[in-house]
Amino acid sequence: MAVARSITEGHVMVGGIRLVAISEAPQHIGPSVRTIKSKPGELNHVLARGRYQTPLRYPGAKTGLADLIGRVIESAKTSRQVGRVDLLVEPFAGGASTSLRLVGAGIVDRILLADADPLVAAFWQVAAAQTEKIIDRMVEEHNTYIARSRSIALERWDYWRQWRPAPGMSANSARFEAAVKCLVLNRTTFSGILHGRAGPIGGRKQESSYGIDCRFNIDALAERLRYVGHLYETSRLVDVWCKDWRDTLANVPEWYAHLIPNHVVAYLDPPYLQKSNKLYQRSFDTHGGYAPAPVSDLHWSDDWVHHRLADYLQRKMRFRWVLSYDAHPVLLANAALYRCARMTPTADDKAYLGVKEWQISKRLVSLRYTVSAKMNRAAADELLITTMPPSTVPVDDNFRLVGNRIG
Repeated sequence: MAVARSITEGHVMVGGIRLVAISEAPQHIGPSVRTIKSKPGELNHVLARGRYQTPLRYPGAKTGLADLIGRVIESAKTSRQVGRVDLLVEPFAGGASTSLRLVGAGIVDRILLADADPLVAAFWQVAAAQTEKIIDRMVEEHNTYIARSRSIALERWDYWRQWRPAPGMSANSARFEAAVKCLVLNRTTFSGILHGRAGPIGGRKQESSYGIDCRFNIDALAERLRYVGHLYETSRLVDVWCKDWRDTLANVPEWYAHLIPNHVVAYLDPPYLQKSNKLYQRSFDTHGGYAPAPVSDLHWSDDWVHHRLADYLQRKMRFRWVLSYDAHPVLLANAALYRCARMTPTADDKAYLGVKEWQISKRLVSLRYTVSAKMNRAAADELLITTMPPSTVPVDDNFRLVGNRIG
């Protein structure tokens, strides 16, 4: 089946039947991006400073990174060049744990989430704007199928794995069902992987003491979903975009020009350089089910995609950014990646786009990964690269200086 060609033409054909196009998925929560008000609503939710805030489990999630990113941003706010951070943009939203934590802690005023995967984007859009509806549906799924028996739960897992929008289904209905699919599969699939060859928690035989429903705690999930809805109601979550990182970063100055350049910060957590071919290519395999469109954000097995991101950040980016990566030596050794010490925009981009020649700071931090080794949790170094004012970027035991090589 020529999925890539069908998606490009605006529809998907399966067995001669036209399905709702992936490319027709709404790019924003509503018909247009909401205007940022001068002051967001009061943040009043029990999870605002809670330990667990995101409803999604995500492959490669990093314990403790949000607090470190928060320190970088909070420190930068002491500078005249940054001051208040009105908007944090996360183009690789995934589980969005960093954004949710930073806005809950008051380190940033508002957040904008974006993801190229239509399932992930649909989930966050529905969780924000149709919170109680998806909670009701989640409870129904759990009580009717998942909680009854492991064999019934497996049948339901197979159903969602193969689900596609039905002929004639509206884009909004397809988005809601896609959001349910994302939530159900994320909570019942190994490591929360949505696409590719990952199987149900506990395996097909369900012989493990950890069954398919062990991560499906409806009370905790309902509270986390309501936290997302509360952020949207109070304009702390301004929107969710179904776009790749390049469109997201290019579109932010168009929608929020009055905040550019010093009151917007992007936090980017792209796939690992070292393990992306193992984690992400498999995770975002476009064969089967409601698959993502074949865009570069979902295929990170080739180094050129990482080079493309590095080139944009250092030559085209119009607002400050913080980037986290696995600490692979080539990142700082390769001039096509992050060896340079300053942004290098062209004269035209400086003149017409207002791109700055900000200095680039680099730090090594130690984290624990949920997916980085054969063990469930393994210590590893993470590389932080940022254009925050260099005098404000922390240097201590948690933020170690690095040269142009790691190790």
